[in-house]
Amino acid sequence: MNPYLKQYRQTQINTASKEQILLMLYDGAVRFLHQAKAGFAEKNIEKIHNNIVKVQNIITEFESSLDMENGGEFARRLFGLYEFMSQQLSNANIKKNEASLDIVIKHMTELRDTWREAVRKFKAEGNSLMDNDIDKYSISGANVEESDVAEDEEEDEEDNMGEYI
Repeated sequence: MNPYLKQYRQTQINTASKEQILLMLYDGAVRFLHQAKAGFAEKNIEKIHNNIVKVQNIITEFESSLDMENGGEFARRLFGLYEFMSQQLSNANIKKNEASLDIVIKHMTELRDTWREAVRKFKAEGNSLMDNDIDKYSISGANVEESDVAEDEEEDEEDNMGEYI
């Protein structure tokens, strides 16, 4: 990967607000799901596996960032949905079950679109998670690899992470 592009992406991640990182992760998850789907069409086992693992890493990060104590029923239900998607991804990866992948694509896309709209409304009201004392989550402790929010090398021209900044 171009070292300047890699540095640019790292700077984007390091300077992004929490809501921007959330949306980048959702966008990355949806992108990787579609790449895994393409792997099924190409009968490329490695492509399927690698992209599913990237999505599983993102889901793990989502799960670990949930505040189960303060999030109440919403956090519990969201955690359950993440667990369900994780199980479907395992099924898609182990059994090469494309229908399981389609289920996750549907749910992940809906979640991404919902969060995007929520963030848009939240910001339109002049809010930011950076200023929110309730949100104690810090991306500096995140376990998600830079590659899990950045696009693959062959898609560098389509990089749209800058839309959040």
